[in-house]
Amino acid sequence: MRQPSEFRRGWPVVLVAASGVGLGIAGLLTYTAGIFANDLRGAIGLSRTDLGWAFFLSTVTLALALPLTGWLIDRFGARGPAAAGSLALSAGFLVLGTTVHSVAGYIVVMAAIGFFAACSAPVAYTRAISGAFDRSRGLALGLTQLGIGVSAMAVPPILAQIVATQGWQSGYLVLSGLALLGIIPALSLPPKSRDPIRPEGADVAGTLRSREFILLLAAFGMMALAFAGLLPHFVPMLRDAGVDAQRAGLIAGVIGASVIVSRVIVGWLADRIEAAWLAAVCCCICALGCLTLASQGATFAWLGAIALGTAMGAEADLIGYMTARRFGVAGYGRLYAVQYASFMLMAGLSPLWVGALADNKGGYATPLVVAAIGLVVAAAIFLYLPASKPRAAPAG
Repeated sequence: MRQPSEFRRGWPVVLVAASGVGLGIAGLLTYTAGIFANDLRGAIGLSRTDLGWAFFLSTVTLALALPLTGWLIDRFGARGPAAAGSLALSAGFLVLGTTVHSVAGYIVVMAAIGFFAACSAPVAYTRAISGAFDRSRGLALGLTQLGIGVSAMAVPPILAQIVATQGWQSGYLVLSGLALLGIIPALSLPPKSRDPIRPEGADVAGTLRSREFILLLAAFGMMALAFAGLLPHFVPMLRDAGVDAQRAGLIAGVIGASVIVSRVIVGWLADRIEAAWLAAVCCCICALGCLTLASQGATFAWLGAIALGTAMGAEADLIGYMTARRFGVAGYGRLYAVQYASFMLMAGLSPLWVGALADNKGGYATPLVVAAIGLVVAAAIFLYLPASKPRAAPAG
């Protein structure tokens, strides 16, 4: 099977999957939480630590729901769960914009969004891609994840403008409408993914206990714990440095642009060289970006945005790719769900420690240095992983 023939047959799946992940919880929640931080501080007294707690609890509930999501998708297909997740995400944003008047209410609704909107996470969409592609799976997953990158690039500046001119409630109503559009790609998914290769027997329980799976879990978990918390704090970080709200939103959009570029490049490279090496390099790039932000502040904020986008793009790409390549696609829904749940759990814990440390130290310089150290540890774990299973090189 040559690369052009895979894309000739599978490009509709890529288009649907990219749209779905961009309009799901991964595209619309992670990159927008910080946009509302300053306004919610004045409206309901939300502190940076409160923001971290809310984001953490939403990812804890998401992590708890993801294994069930993976089982549902493996058992019944992706259409129904993905559509239900889009409806839940839309309803959650609607509640945030219309009925939340306290810190406690905000935290409770964020936690509910994480649990009930879990089916809008990338599990269903990356499962469809992994079933439709083999030799070009890395590039196809990278193109799929562009949906999140487009959301991360386009939505923050738009929301920043809406919040600045019409208020934070209007911003949440816009997010609710965008999430509702996610029903369209969800219902366009194939009822059952067709694997282009003979499916392997899925010993999911044995795989979960294997040394290789646990090392992969630790590597991605440490990476997320180190840097993901900087994403919702990025706009508040710039505001603390004296950047106005609209310019901060524009710089935050650079993260999305970097995510777009890195996902395509990393996906293409993953089909050709060892994916763990790519992950280690991306960790080091992000560490350098964190140190640049810590030492230069807003002056070179765009470099920090590029570094954070590179790490986010690579991690989201490689979780699905390395899970399918190392453990097969027969039990992909459950195996990927566990990996993604760990990633989201650590990504949710990360804003908590970043916010608490920033409040304690009176700024973000110390959290940035700590994040850089954690990224170096993650890079070392990736380099310690055994080589992935041999596979034929992609054509072209």
